Amino acid sequence: MKFSINRRFFFNKINMVSRAISVFSPLPALSGIWMDVRKDSIVLTGSDSNITIQTTIYKGEMNNLEIESTGSIVIESKYLSEIVRKLDSEFIDVELIDYTLVQISSPNGKFNLNGIQASEYPEINLERPENHFVLNRDDLTAIVNQTVFACGNDDQRPVLKGVNFHAKGKTLYCSGSDSFRLAYKKIELNEPQDFNITIPTKSLIEVQRSIDETIDAVDVYADTKKIQFIFDKTIFQSRLIDGNYPIVERIIPNQFIAEMRVDTQELAGVIDRTAFIRTDKIHVIKMECSEMVTRIKTASTEIGNSDEVLTDCVYHGDDLRFSCNGTFVTDALKALGGEKVRLQFSANQGPILISNPDDTSTLMIIVPMRSHD
Repeated sequence: MKFSINRRFFFNKINMVSRAISVFSPLPALSGIWMDVRKDSIVLTGSDSNITIQTTIYKGEMNNLEIESTGSIVIESKYLSEIVRKLDSEFIDVELIDYTLVQISSPNGKFNLNGIQASEYPEINLERPENHFVLNRDDLTAIVNQTVFACGNDDQRPVLKGVNFHAKGKTLYCSGSDSFRLAYKKIELNEPQDFNITIPTKSLIEVQRSIDETIDAVDVYADTKKIQFIFDKTIFQSRLIDGNYPIVERIIPNQFIAEMRVDTQELAGVIDRTAFIRTDKIHVIKMECSEMVTRIKTASTEIGNSDEVLTDCVYHGDDLRFSCNGTFVTDALKALGGEKVRLQFSANQGPILISNPDDTSTLMIIVPMRSHD
């Protein structure tokens, strides 16, 4: 096995597949990158058994790849990445000089790394699942940015540690929830689909990081066990979370007793200024809403209190007084974007629907907190 390649290009590919590798892997081989050098390409694979990233490098102008001989080896990812990153050369040579000894060299020096025989790398099934649809990069980015933050991290409810993808017809409904709040995003698909799966948040974050601005669309394949995102000669595969995801449509209110439209920056600023006033480490805000004035208050027996009036605000409906988690509201505002935000109230202590009036594809639900005053 021997080849030469553009150092920066090679480093970027190594860095991408390394995202799937865990430093706590029980199998020594899974702490490394499986490098399979073929006659006309190099296949790099990284995996922690839950996430697998495999990318193929073909000869091209950008990589200056030249293959002298074929072969395969598993190399510790952190050592390989560190050496390739720090070598001060435009091109590098990689050669297997013994059964498991790899030499990485440049015009100014060389490094020898101990590897693991490729036969010790576990077999990974990368067969494509049955269901197929296409997501453009902007839609995938929006799904991650507007749902992942609301997911839970409770091991007692593992299904809430992922984003639910529920496809019905030509619409994909994406939901993230920790049972106290819900982030809900709708995406239109290119063709009808019918599936209901839950993807770990880590997988979605890593696939988003792996897609650069040169990629316009991603092919997605899914079944009941795994999902694959395919782009730029790369396969990103993830296991799915078992279990039935809650039927979120049941908690989305459709009748309201009051509505507020307010400047997003003003509301976010008022809440942010009180973020240090916490009760049991929770940023509790109290809202007092009427058609005359809307106030946001906070209070802590140990720290102090605050009281601010929203000025760029229009409120219609019943007078309301309720408490909620200020951090949840701030997270929702960041995810929605937009200059204005709409808050719709289903009842005095009922779920609050937060949305961008100019974007009907996304909504947030926040459950008020019990107040004792």
